[in-house]
Amino acid sequence: MSEILATTWSDHAPVVLTMRSPLQRPRERCWQLNTSLLSDAVVMAEVEQSIRHYFEDNGGTDVPAPTVWEAHKAVIRGKLISVATEKKRAFKEELDTLHNTIRTLELEHQTTGAVDTYAKLLKHRTQLANALNPRIQRAMLQTRCFFAMTEDKPGRLLSRLLQQRRSQVYVPSVRTDTGLLTQDPLHIAQSFRDYYSTLYHSVDEAGSPPEHLIENYLSCRVPHRLTAEQSSPLGLPITAEELEQTIKTQKNGKAPGPDGFPALYYKKLGKTLIPQMVKTFNALLSHDKLHPHTMSATIAVLPKEGKDPQLCSSFRPISLLNNDLKIFAATLAGRLKLVLPTLVGKDQVGFIPTREARDGTIRTLNVIQMAQRSDIPLLLLSTDAEKAFDRVSWPFMYSTLRAMNIPAEFIRWIAALYSEPNARVRVNGVFSETFQIRNGTRQGCPLSPLLFALTLEPFLESIRRNAAIPGWEGRRHSHKVSAYADDLLFYVLDPLRTLPEIVSEFETYGHLANLKLNMDKSEILNLTADTATERAIRRIHPFTWCAARMKYLGLWLTKSPQDLFKENLLPLWADISRDLVRWKPLKVSWFGKISILKMNVLPRLLYLFQTLPVHIPTAFLQQVRSSSSRFVWGSSRARINNRTMSRPKSAGGLALPDWTSYYQAAHLIRVVEWSTGGRQALWQDLEEAASHHDLAVLPWIAPAKRSTDASRHASVGATLRVWASVTRRRAFSTYPSPMLPLLHNPDFRVGLHPDLRGRLGPTRIPRATHFIVGQNLSPPWDRTTPTVAPTILERFNYLQLTHYLLSLPARHRLTRPLTTFEILCQSGRPLSHGISVVYRMLQTHPSTETPKFEETWERMLDITIEEEQWRDSYELIHRGSIQARLQSTSYKLITLWYSTPTLLFRMGLRLTTNCWRCDAPSGTYLHMWWECAALAPFWCQIRDTVRDVADLDLPFTPAVFLLTHTQCSVKAMKKSVVLPILMTARLLVARFWKSAHAPAYREWLARMEEVRTQEDLAARMTDTVEKHLRKWQHWCTYLTTPQCRGRTEP
Repeated sequence: MSEILATTWSDHAPVVLTMRSPLQRPRERCWQLNTSLLSDAVVMAEVEQSIRHYFEDNGGTDVPAPTVWEAHKAVIRGKLISVATEKKRAFKEELDTLHNTIRTLELEHQTTGAVDTYAKLLKHRTQLANALNPRIQRAMLQTRCFFAMTEDKPGRLLSRLLQQRRSQVYVPSVRTDTGLLTQDPLHIAQSFRDYYSTLYHSVDEAGSPPEHLIENYLSCRVPHRLTAEQSSPLGLPITAEELEQTIKTQKNGKAPGPDGFPALYYKKLGKTLIPQMVKTFNALLSHDKLHPHTMSATIAVLPKEGKDPQLCSSFRPISLLNNDLKIFAATLAGRLKLVLPTLVGKDQVGFIPTREARDGTIRTLNVIQMAQRSDIPLLLLSTDAEKAFDRVSWPFMYSTLRAMNIPAEFIRWIAALYSEPNARVRVNGVFSETFQIRNGTRQGCPLSPLLFALTLEPFLESIRRNAAIPGWEGRRHSHKVSAYADDLLFYVLDPLRTLPEIVSEFETYGHLANLKLNMDKSEILNLTADTATERAIRRIHPFTWCAARMKYLGLWLTKSPQDLFKENLLPLWADISRDLVRWKPLKVSWFGKISILKMNVLPRLLYLFQTLPVHIPTAFLQQVRSSSSRFVWGSSRARINNRTMSRPKSAGGLALPDWTSYYQAAHLIRVVEWSTGGRQALWQDLEEAASHHDLAVLPWIAPAKRSTDASRHASVGATLRVWASVTRRRAFSTYPSPMLPLLHNPDFRVGLHPDLRGRLGPTRIPRATHFIVGQNLSPPWDRTTPTVAPTILERFNYLQLTHYLLSLPARHRLTRPLTTFEILCQSGRPLSHGISVVYRMLQTHPSTETPKFEETWERMLDITIEEEQWRDSYELIHRGSIQARLQSTSYKLITLWYSTPTLLFRMGLRLTTNCWRCDAPSGTYLHMWWECAALAPFWCQIRDTVRDVADLDLPFTPAVFLLTHTQCSVKAMKKSVVLPILMTARLLVARFWKSAHAPAYREWLARMEEVRTQEDLAARMTDTVEKHLRKWQHWCTYLTTPQCRGRTEP
């Protein structure tokens, strides 16, 4: 069907052609709240009033609170639909009337050619344009605002730009359970429904085992149980403060659940909604149930890479839950995380607070290294559990929670979340019928990984307790299995006897918890077992055997530690290099390319730096640095050196990743964990056994006294090499150091008497610093009045200690203050964001040089600029505007980026040094930015504008207008319109850099209005309109003054 519409915009009439596919099916309407309505103050007031009236009218009834809560969404949904419909209807009526009138006048004019008819036609076309313009202009401004705010910053815009192709969301065909290939959208949706319905009813099909069997299994397999003191906070009623904090952490822009209410709805109306949410969630403790609509979810499917796209099992289900349910679950998750490390053994590192993936990988690398040095037969077994999260048995989960002494109130809340949940599958815009969910942890639920870890813990404990499954012995622990959620890696000693036991444990646990082991997809890497053993295992077990390497948590595990670098770092860098070549043609500025390195390349390399702490050759890191530099600058010369750009933004740089410093930081954080005990990760036990040293003393003793096993160890030796390099070049520490250990020290074998050590308080390792006050050695009893007088043995031991310390070479180093890094190593608590903390230390250490451009500016201006002034300048450059272009111009100005006539003359690219604006004989950097006679009137107008707008008489100097060295505080400048005025003026000068004319005030004014408009739209999106209006109110007033009009006249 085709139709010719009215000629509304030009002399061409639009043509509409409608085609219908034979596969098209009517789409079910799915309401989602239009978030723009939440920015309308009038609409918000009406909605808030409707919510209050609704709960006042329905709060005292006998209807369960969860039902009242769910019904409120229907009421508000109707209210919002009516408001949106009325706005849309009025606008559509106006457009329809104008379109019909224009079409009638067109036909009449074609017939008669009358002049008055044509005049009427033009008039109505203008009216139509005026009606459409606000909406079109707003859409254009929002688009320009989005690009202005995000074009060169890490985020979704750059991420999508880097993707080679989007994930395929359209499913053209699938095979049904009968094996037939179907392209019908309804049949495709039904096939997915049948598949997921079967998956989420697997417990019903298999039949749940009797409860007494579960209780018997758990009775000796739950080693950690909460005390009354630990468990009581879990069962306390939910508070408004908890919900308020949880709502703040919810991300905007995420797809809502079936109810259509996004997270922004709860953020905007939280003050009114939170009391009702508290009432609803606490009502569940009285055995009320959440409404079935609250429990509903929409399942979207995404194809798995490398899988058959015609099989339903080859798609990853993404559950879209209602946001009120996610808020409730996130609140419970926040409570559960506090006790999770107590309940789950340390060999489970997935989704457990304070534990990381590297805890599992480093532990495995240590086992591999130790196996290579022994003649003990060892295999690595990586198991594959089929849909492990989706098959969890709820009766087993509840029994496990009870066995761990989780309070009954908390379990009731969990049961409410898992009480008759339902879902529909959405494929190609078509919804399947609803089906019930009977097992599995819910996809997209914040509690899901935590509950899975708790449910798997009895199985892991059963492996630990099974005497027929030997483990690799460390100094204090036996190591049998490493787990990251459902990714399990077994260290199999005596394989012929151990493998059947492991399979048997899986079968026993699987029968009770509904776990199913995929034998053919589980893999084995033979490290040291002989050929006969391998052949015997192959006959018995259908595992897949890896020839030389095995994938685990993104790493290739190899038989020899010497191959780890070759099998992991080199292939990764080859992939990154291909990506850099592919991204090179993208229209991205140099600021944007630095963001690409930080957002995409750095996480990929940093993951291997942390999870694979082996020695990386300097040549590799230099290659990464040079390739990164070529990517940023392309075919142009580097105008700012790498060392300057790698500095923090607060120190004159751009935070360009310094790959060597990140590599060093990944090792130095290990030194901190060695010294403090850190998170007591199990890999530390293996490294102590392999190096024959207590790790807390290893970095601080004399290098010559370290065992050869420690230096030759793949990870320990690599860390010691980095430590030696950093202490030598960055002065992070010395030998001897105040951190010199007095226990397990090869040079001080007598150690400390227990009574003397007891006087130091709770100290893991006594160190020299514990006996130093000021510049002198001092015993503990001289500092405080002891309750018990020191014994002769204590005094004698103290004399031994002082004799040892005074006999050390360069003993004056013992009494120096601790360095910043040593203070970290002395603290007894785990370090949060450790890599970032240590990386900043490396970047801002006093040994690093200041940027050369700072000296150049001081020489050009003939003044001394304090470090604090430079720091303020950098802060205002990078935080003074949300627009990347303004930041970029100001940074390029301060780093002497721009080529001047003088510079071009020296390079042989220009015949004279004359200014291209005023033809003055000396076109220096300061002249081109400030002293040029053609530019002086422009800067005078900017100064006068600042005085008129902000009532601020700035000194008319380049230090103020170019470097922002003012008497105002940084905080005041950020809130003032003065900063955008100066930054926009610099932008205009840069845009007219090689022009013979200076920028005009009128052009600057137009650019300022663009900046204001974009900040206005950004403020509306971030709900900071009031702050924005305070900042710009005097500017808006200035635009109407005679002074402004006078300056814009030619």
